[in-house]
Amino acid sequence: MGIVWLATDLELRRKVALKRSQTGDAGQIRREAMIGAGLTHPHVVTVLDVAVDGDDRWLVMEYVPSRSLAEVLANDGPLPPNQVRRIGVELAGALAVMHAKGMVHRDIKPSNVLIAQDGTAKLTDLGIARWAEATLTGGAYAGGTAAYLAPEAADDHEAGPASDIFSLGATLFAAVTGGSPWGGSGPAAQLRRAAAYDLEPMPPTGGLAPVLGALMAKQPARRPTADQVQGLLSGDTTDRVFTPGRPHRGRLVLVSAVVVGVMLVSAGVFAAIRHRTPAAPSKPAAATSPGALGDPRTADPCALLVPGSLARFGKVALEPNYGNFNHCDLTVDTTGKSDIIDVSLEFQLPEEYPAVPPVPGKLGQVQPVPPTENRCQRSIALPNLYLVVISARQVHNQPAPLCGAAEAVALGTYGLLANGPIPHRPAYKSPSTGALDACTLLSGKEISTAIGAAVSAEPDYGNWTCYWEHGGRQVTVSFGREYPLEGDPPDGTKTTVSGRLAYVDTSTNDGRRDECDLTLVHRRYTPTVASEKGTPPQREETVIVSLENKDTSNVQTECAAATVLASALVARLPH
Repeated sequence: MGIVWLATDLELRRKVALKRSQTGDAGQIRREAMIGAGLTHPHVVTVLDVAVDGDDRWLVMEYVPSRSLAEVLANDGPLPPNQVRRIGVELAGALAVMHAKGMVHRDIKPSNVLIAQDGTAKLTDLGIARWAEATLTGGAYAGGTAAYLAPEAADDHEAGPASDIFSLGATLFAAVTGGSPWGGSGPAAQLRRAAAYDLEPMPPTGGLAPVLGALMAKQPARRPTADQVQGLLSGDTTDRVFTPGRPHRGRLVLVSAVVVGVMLVSAGVFAAIRHRTPAAPSKPAAATSPGALGDPRTADPCALLVPGSLARFGKVALEPNYGNFNHCDLTVDTTGKSDIIDVSLEFQLPEEYPAVPPVPGKLGQVQPVPPTENRCQRSIALPNLYLVVISARQVHNQPAPLCGAAEAVALGTYGLLANGPIPHRPAYKSPSTGALDACTLLSGKEISTAIGAAVSAEPDYGNWTCYWEHGGRQVTVSFGREYPLEGDPPDGTKTTVSGRLAYVDTSTNDGRRDECDLTLVHRRYTPTVASEKGTPPQREETVIVSLENKDTSNVQTECAAATVLASALVARLPH
């Protein structure tokens, strides 16, 4: 990103390092200067000044007679474990200060670590670091280096402090083994391996393997903080081989012989974690504390919507009888001519790669989610790490202030959450599908026949949606509430399954039809909480059975298999 010269400060008669942006981007130099000026640490290269010459800006930095860690490894080979420990402790100390100030480096790698003549390690190159006060001007690079990139960053999620911890672990991995944990096949292959969490196995490394295993855990929430890393690298450990398997849908296996402070990592195997199953918080929120969820199946999403928050946008109505049971809507007619904005609120399981890692036991702040073409979202992390997600969309694809609507609802929701626990509604009772567990409606044998293997069910929030996946094939069972389908039919072909009205539709991904969705009607009912006048007084509960196969273009085969699954499922529905 820049070219660095050795220079002389004529005023103070000292050697300095002088950096100018290689792209001519003065804004990048300005950001790096602001971040560096806000950070003073013996293991970070000090930013001394910014020199302005016409349109050019030059960064004046401490000169460190040194070689980069990358040069050391290239010329001298891997380092002994004790030296790697010392380097790790020093860099973790620098990161602890950065993270406490809200800074994220985002590009920790051997070439950005200087090893001074006395062996001291210093972190350098803050060119793509993120700091809230410094990056408001925009223009910072969002990347990193593929060989040392955390899996969430490789998967196009915002890098946070935990991403720095992973990159630190990857850098120390390189220091002790001589290579990247993602192999040496080039950036494109490394990026793919990082996104798939396909780590290189680690040979015995003088007790470092379990520590590096903790730093390079797949899930950001499972990695230690920078402060904890200093303790781990300073302590004594028993060497074990760290050989993570290739995870299925975000599962993680760590072999460790360390007790990691609050992480409670014990000797043996770290329990397999499914990304759809939330980790238990280290300190559960009290039932009366702000944002406490309680029983996920009775928490009331409609109780967290404030209709008045959208009053400035148009006529507002509450729609409590649509979508899955973790879902509630506000609709806004912005013009009086059915230009409808729909703002939904859903409870969701914890995010696998949160841009801003939540704090267990505390209500999180309102966080923006990158908008799509016809949707804008906000999320709030609850004390137990579940999420409240607010989504705004324009029903008829007309221009609309979607992010303004999402933000207004999110702020109203946050105010309710901050005042106490989430209100609850009565539990659903049979014959409602709200009383069912979607994971129990198909047998292991039926799943095995459909996808080629007997696999464990992966429940989503409240067990009202369930997934089974193996080898590119996935079965999904999900509940919903709809307007009567015969009056407002969904896409697809009308049919019957075991005497139930159903619609069969196929989906296209990457130009190929590879998914079959079968929506069948379970029952028609009159809601106990009425919806807006003008909407149907009765609703229908539906069950959607989906079968996806990424390796076939014969979607009719998938529809036949989905129909078999739906027939088996109907027999288990209550009457």
